[in-house]
Amino acid sequence: MDKKFVFFGITASILLSGSFGIVSLEESFAQTTSDKDDSERFEKQIEKIEEKKQRAEEKLKKLEQKKEKLEYDRKRLEEKLMEKSNDYKEKLKEIKEKYQNKIELNRANDVEKFLALSEKLDTRTQKILEKISNGDYLGKKMGKITTDETFELVFDSVDAISIGNNSEISLLTGFMTFKTFDKSKLNLKLELQECDILVDDVPYNCGFGKARAISSDNAGNKDSLVIIAFLEDNVIEEVHSTLKIYLNSDSPINEIDGLTQVSILGPQSKISNLWFLEGDATLTKIISSPNEITNNATGENSGADISVDLNEDVSLSGN
Repeated sequence: MDKKFVFFGITASILLSGSFGIVSLEESFAQTTSDKDDSERFEKQIEKIEEKKQRAEEKLKKLEQKKEKLEYDRKRLEEKLMEKSNDYKEKLKEIKEKYQNKIELNRANDVEKFLALSEKLDTRTQKILEKISNGDYLGKKMGKITTDETFELVFDSVDAISIGNNSEISLLTGFMTFKTFDKSKLNLKLELQECDILVDDVPYNCGFGKARAISSDNAGNKDSLVIIAFLEDNVIEEVHSTLKIYLNSDSPINEIDGLTQVSILGPQSKISNLWFLEGDATLTKIISSPNEITNNATGENSGADISVDLNEDVSLSGN
């Protein structure tokens, strides 16, 4: 019994120690396997980190390249803008030079035109003065005047529109005074006595002038008045212009009693080569008493002995 027990104990001990050895080997193998897995995971993590680092470096490199390209493009754009700016400056300089040359040329042309016009006006003035001197300016009297009549034309609201620029509009103000030179049932001629006109802040007075009644339609009523006057610039006395006014009344000019509103019609009405005229005015007829007529007849020469012929251009074409 004792030997068997001892043998059993020895056998059990051997088995137990072998079992423990197997367990230890298994644990060691499991530990080795776990370490290997951890190492692989670590290596994968390192690889991922390296990949991320590489991608980040590539992105940074691309950003640097883009930055360099943007800087290059910016410099090129600045160069192009500078070139365009220089081109624009050159073109602007050329345009300014052309414009200045054009202005100077226009001024030269205007001076030539003005001198030619002045010469033409001076020639015409001389001819008119000769007519006045010879008593032919106002023409022959056809009727007999029994009353001393004076007509006064006051410009109430008359626009002066520049002939060269329709957008340039000024105001014509002032008055004109006429005396009846010849009057009959079918005829009325007036002699200009005085005028004071202001256009675009330029004052004018009248050297001489005349007017006659005409018909505005086929009815034969002399309801319109054509006025021609020679203006002198009060500022530059050498500059002269011709004033032509075509006015229309609601009643015959001969039959005006007191004052009436009249229309200044354009473009027939104008100051030669300067302004077209149109608007409203007031025409007043003043009849003097017989005593005043007698006094005037015995006084200074009234100018009624100067004859007038209205042969100047009074067409309605506006020329």
